[in-house]
Amino acid sequence: MSSYGSKLQLAFVFLGLVAVGVTGWLSSVTAANALRDATYERLTAVAETKRREVERYLQGAANHVLALSSDESAIRALEEFERAWAAVPPLPPAQHEPLRRLYAGLPLHWYPEDPRTQTLQTLFLANNPHPENSRHQLVDAPGAGKYSEVHARFHPTLDRYQSAFGFYDTLLIGARDSRVLYTVAKEIDLAVSLRDPPYNTASLARLTERALELQKPETHVVEDYEPYLPSKSAPAAFFGAPVWRNGAKIGVLVIQISADELNRAMTSEGRWREEGLGRTGQAYIVGPDKRLRSNLRFADKPAMLNVIVPREIAASIQSGERDTHLGHDFRGVPVLRSHTPLAIAGLNWTLIAEIEASEALKPVGDLRLKVLLWGVAIGLVIFGVATLLARSVTKPVLALSQNANRIGRGDFDARIPVKGNDELGQLAASFNQMAEDLRRTTVSKEELETLAGRLISSQEDERTRIARELHDDLSERLAGTAIEIGRLERSDPNQREQLGNLKDQVVELSEDIQELSRRLHDSSLDDTGLVTAVEAQCQRFFEKGGPPVAFTTEGEFETINHDVQLALFRIVQEALRNVQKHSGADDVSIRLRRTPFHVDLEVRDNGCGFDLRHRRWHRGVGLASMKERANLLGGRCTIESKPAEGARIVVSMPLS
Repeated sequence: MSSYGSKLQLAFVFLGLVAVGVTGWLSSVTAANALRDATYERLTAVAETKRREVERYLQGAANHVLALSSDESAIRALEEFERAWAAVPPLPPAQHEPLRRLYAGLPLHWYPEDPRTQTLQTLFLANNPHPENSRHQLVDAPGAGKYSEVHARFHPTLDRYQSAFGFYDTLLIGARDSRVLYTVAKEIDLAVSLRDPPYNTASLARLTERALELQKPETHVVEDYEPYLPSKSAPAAFFGAPVWRNGAKIGVLVIQISADELNRAMTSEGRWREEGLGRTGQAYIVGPDKRLRSNLRFADKPAMLNVIVPREIAASIQSGERDTHLGHDFRGVPVLRSHTPLAIAGLNWTLIAEIEASEALKPVGDLRLKVLLWGVAIGLVIFGVATLLARSVTKPVLALSQNANRIGRGDFDARIPVKGNDELGQLAASFNQMAEDLRRTTVSKEELETLAGRLISSQEDERTRIARELHDDLSERLAGTAIEIGRLERSDPNQREQLGNLKDQVVELSEDIQELSRRLHDSSLDDTGLVTAVEAQCQRFFEKGGPPVAFTTEGEFETINHDVQLALFRIVQEALRNVQKHSGADDVSIRLRRTPFHVDLEVRDNGCGFDLRHRRWHRGVGLASMKERANLLGGRCTIESKPAEGARIVVSMPLS
């Protein structure tokens, strides 16, 4: 017994430790790859989010400059400022002393020579009662003649427009001599000619010249960030569009964007962790000159235009790649990085998101340590359990051997105590029954057949259980198979095409399984919330051949109960599925609205519709499931439709 028990004990311990070791190693490797992939995906998502935010902001500036340049009030303002400029009365030289103090410390050739320029700058800059950064609050400055009246009439509207959209400055420039006839911010470029030094080499002068060369309305030009003299040499970018009157260009309307506005569009220090960049991650923009267009997270002073990116980053951008990879940051620290180009006409920018590799992969080291500690603990537990199990197995076997010897000697009264209903207990009972049958010198063939049938049934049940368990890890095995096929494909050029086709089939099968899993349970709802999950569902609906979905929201949905979010999401899924399968619509809209007491969902399409009075629609599982989901949470679901008039689904869910 001792020899058999020791072997059984060692076998259990060996198999247990092998299982723990292999599982731990595979878990570590899989976790490292999965974590690296997840980090790349997160960085890519951050980069894409930032890209859309910056593109939205800059495209908004382009749209605003086009809209404002074609607005009748802006056109009239430019015309009247042009006429008013010609009639500005010069101030006596003695009244220019405040302006001379304003220019103190600046190069002498910066001081304006035109008396009218001196007058306007004295009244609106030097004598402005408001602080330097609040000069725009001055509406009227008596002494400038007709110019003061025009300024008082148009300035409040332009000032409100600029404040509403967060621009740094709005300028009106005349076409005749490229003169800055009006500026909201009231800096020293007011009333100067951009054709005269030192302004003739500034980016604003280049933008004005390019805008006046445009031949078509509804077009604009943009100048990248560079230091701008009137703004104390701070980085400034400009969007400009020509102002047309009766087919002729009468001037240029310009919007100035400061570096602070772009950095706010990128992020703020308090949001880095929320955006998935942790303690060491950051996102920044690189221009075509390989200089930064936004500040770094850990820089002691503003880095915009002052820092050239390392060669490694510049080479990656120059290659035109759009990917994720391992590299080094400005300090030479290893980082995981993702970069993507920005689609802004006239600006060749690249947005980069990165995070230190040590932070991104730290959970892998923690996992390996935990696996080691758990392996030791599990090994000790397995040893103890194996000892008890070996004893529990060998003791009944020994008793069975002893009683079998007794029966062999003709003692048919030998019996084994039945303890429990497990296999050993059943074996003891079977032995006792055999002894009883032998004692009666008869054995029933039917009983043997019944017992054999039970054994076969138990065997089949066990095979079914094992088959089900094997099916559970099918996706992982398929992934392993695809990897192995890829390795063989690289090592055997002669079979590359066949192995490539086989790998594609395996990958396609794995993707089908993943797609089925995603249809059964979409994890994006748990990860990103209701609004993002619905946006993703609309995108997948469009990618599968459906029409674009107009999705709008009102209110905040992050704090809504998860059951309510899940119900609304499933209703949207079912509604889009019905549109794709039955409606034939080319116009679909989804609207989410939250009120203090409930949240409303409306799904509308212009498809073929259906007759609600028809019995087959009441038997449909999809429509019934929508109503049932709403009813379970105390809400209501109303379905409206008529043939050839589309369908409308309205859901109202209480928040309490």
